[in-house]
Amino acid sequence: MDLPNKRQLEDDLITCGQLTVEHIKVLAKAGVKTLIFNRPDAEEKDQPATSQLQQQAKALGVQWVHQPVLSGQVTQEEGLEFGRIYTAAIKPVVAFCRSGARCGCLWALSQKDQQPAAELVTKMQQAGFDMPDFFKRLTS
Repeated sequence: MDLPNKRQLEDDLITCGQLTVEHIKVLAKAGVKTLIFNRPDAEEKDQPATSQLQQQAKALGVQWVHQPVLSGQVTQEEGLEFGRIYTAAIKPVVAFCRSGARCGCLWALSQKDQQPAAELVTKMQQAGFDMPDFFKRLTS
């Protein structure tokens, strides 16, 4: 089963779009140890319930972290919080939201003080992110 919009940002970090209970089963079997969910509950009507996804993760022994972030409104502080969550997480990690873009932005913001902005943009582009406005934000 393929993950929606799967993008590899680090050896132990994948971002992707909305997961289902079935995706979580596959990820747990594949050895994923932590899921970071960056979407508010009920952001869209057809979105799986956060509690249902969390229950599935916990039942399979996968660490679950819910860091809800509003789409298109990712702050530097939220990026830093994502960095703390990711650093403390048991690896490998899959971070997900509606499309995966929010997670990519959070990761980049978490790395802003550790990696040159141009390198972050290159890594995001190589992973398949195409977000010129966000890239300008990183480099300014």
